[in-house]
Amino acid sequence: MSQTENETTHTTATVKHTPPFNVLVWSIPVLALLTGAWLFIQHLRHTGPEITLYLNDADGIEINTTAIKVLNVTVGKVTSISISPDEKGVQIKAQMSADVKDMLRKDTQFWIVKPRIDQSGITGLNTLVSGSYIAFTPGHSKEKAETFTVGDLPPVSAISQSGIRLRLKGHSDKLLTPGSPVLYGDISAGQIEKAYFDPKDNSVHYQVYINSPYDSLIGDKVKFWLQSGLQVTASGGGVHIDSAPLPALLSGAIVFKTMFEGKGKPVANNTEFTLYNSARELNNQPSTRTQYYVAFFQQSVRGLSVGAPVEYLGINIGSVADVPYFAMNDSHKLFQHGWIPVRLRIEPGRMEINASRQDDKIWQQQIQQALNKGLSASLEKDNLLTGNQYISLTQAKSGESLLKPITHYQGYTVIGTRHTGLDMIQDQLSALLAKLNNLPIEHSMQQLDGTLAQLKTTLASADRLLAQNKTQQLPAELNATLKELRTTLQGVSSTSPLYGDIQQTLKNIDNTLKEAQPTLKTLKQQPNALIFNRHGHDPEPQGAR
Repeated sequence: MSQTENETTHTTATVKHTPPFNVLVWSIPVLALLTGAWLFIQHLRHTGPEITLYLNDADGIEINTTAIKVLNVTVGKVTSISISPDEKGVQIKAQMSADVKDMLRKDTQFWIVKPRIDQSGITGLNTLVSGSYIAFTPGHSKEKAETFTVGDLPPVSAISQSGIRLRLKGHSDKLLTPGSPVLYGDISAGQIEKAYFDPKDNSVHYQVYINSPYDSLIGDKVKFWLQSGLQVTASGGGVHIDSAPLPALLSGAIVFKTMFEGKGKPVANNTEFTLYNSARELNNQPSTRTQYYVAFFQQSVRGLSVGAPVEYLGINIGSVADVPYFAMNDSHKLFQHGWIPVRLRIEPGRMEINASRQDDKIWQQQIQQALNKGLSASLEKDNLLTGNQYISLTQAKSGESLLKPITHYQGYTVIGTRHTGLDMIQDQLSALLAKLNNLPIEHSMQQLDGTLAQLKTTLASADRLLAQNKTQQLPAELNATLKELRTTLQGVSSTSPLYGDIQQTLKNIDNTLKEAQPTLKTLKQQPNALIFNRHGHDPEPQGAR
């Protein structure tokens, strides 16, 4: 076949032009783009803000592992960990979900959940398996925030929990830890949120949260004080043991109560109250009606402390305000005077027992009248074991001497004092012992020793005499003599002839004496009657021729 035939039989190709836009070809990229846009929008809808957290350290925190939870629901995750700009801690970046973007307010509180043993018990045991995580409680502030500080302890106030937050300030060398209970009596009414010590003025500061419904007990007249774990009080009434609840025994607690005048007016959040060191310090606080007096004592005031009771016939009517209570430079004369001033507080309210309130001026007049009649103060032992003392006000006896150097001291009326009780007995015993010491006991003992020696010698001689045969024969001879005497006495009985002869002889002697009485009388009157004639003349001697 020739070339011409080949060219004739060759088929001519037809070119068909396709439109520039093909729906089937471009549908896949468009669909992928729409899917990506939808996923991006969904991501934006479900992705919350990125927040910054500050911690003291990153113990137990891991990137992309440590979760952030609220009500035990995971709502975020830690994305980065770095040193904070001030190099005083750790800075953490966390991505939060969109569900909690309205919860992140200025007052939102974060804390780390990990195994912990404290006064509240054992918590966070589930993190032993799952690891530590960061929890938070939503805030209620109108201002949003993206930077927060993470605490070590959970806050007291939980979600949807109502209550009141208060600030307490006191002066103590004891600082309770956050989480310690706040008690109303023995009822747990709240907890300590924050606690710190200010070295500038040696004050302690607490932030406490009182849960509902106990927040209704708070008013401007409510009092707060610290309570130790166990309080033992020994007084004249015996030993009193006050045991706090178990949480307070472990770490101490803050106690509050409403006073006798009521709780007062309601207070707002963050109201500051004074914190007392103990219930005793609170009870010894002076009232607006307090009346002050001064008493001087010449005996030891050891055991008499500030707050010790002042009693009248056993009724507590006040307390000791200051001991000692020297005026400026007055203590320089301590050895010269030999007395110690003590300032007393008398509370009229404590004397109004089941009675209406009486004017303070009337109480002052009544006390002054009692002082004029001899009302005096004395130191008494409150407890012999502890040596605590208190002041007793009683009426002095007529003529009893009182110590009252002056009528007023630093503007206060002076109450006379007297020496009574065990101290007076001790002084009397001391005086008696001093007199006994002055007795010549040693000389008397020496004489007694000599007398005992002589007595010992005499007894030895008596023993030797009794040991002789002659002495031992004396009882037999005495028995024989007594027998003979008995026989003789029987011979002179009224029925014996000898007795009759003796009677006759005695009668004869009696008659003879009667007859001789005139002669004896004459001889008594004239002794020479037997020689010369009574009625004749006395012969005259003749001289020699």
